[in-house]
Amino acid sequence: MARRPQRFTEDDFESLEGRASKTEQKKAVQRMAALGEQLAELSKKQIEELPVEERLIEALLDVQLITSFEARRRQFQRIGKLLRNEDESMILSYLTPKQGAKKLAQLDRWVERMIAQRDPAIKEFCKSYNAAESHTLRQHVLRIHRDISLQATEQELAESKLKFLNYVQQVALLSDQGKAK
Repeated sequence: MARRPQRFTEDDFESLEGRASKTEQKKAVQRMAALGEQLAELSKKQIEELPVEERLIEALLDVQLITSFEARRRQFQRIGKLLRNEDESMILSYLTPKQGAKKLAQLDRWVERMIAQRDPAIKEFCKSYNAAESHTLRQHVLRIHRDISLQATEQELAESKLKFLNYVQQVALLSDQGKAK
């Protein structure tokens, strides 16, 4: 007996909107692990002052003692998982002094430009920052435009833009890290 195809309703698709795909989730874990690498480069005092969970501080201090490549890789994966529970804005605020105010202003202009120009600006940004994922950038821009068209509150729109700026800052940090190596 042949199975009748399941019919999907509009509600089924609405529930999926805004959720990250598995690929996006994996990329986010990789970005968090790379941010963990940068956090591990901070001094012991700076790490201890981070306003994060004690387990994360211990993991960051432990990684400084590990010499085996494979053990360090696994530890950074663990750090990436622990970072998912933390506030991205706070973590980036500790890493952004490396970038400086001029760089942050430049990234803010990139965000505004990508929102206004969409694909041309996204392509140019991806050329400038090798760690950028054009698909993820497009998703952020689409979410912001959707919020604007649905007349979302100023707070919701600011939240979407902050998430976009956080992603752009992560990409810039990771791209700069890749150039330094």
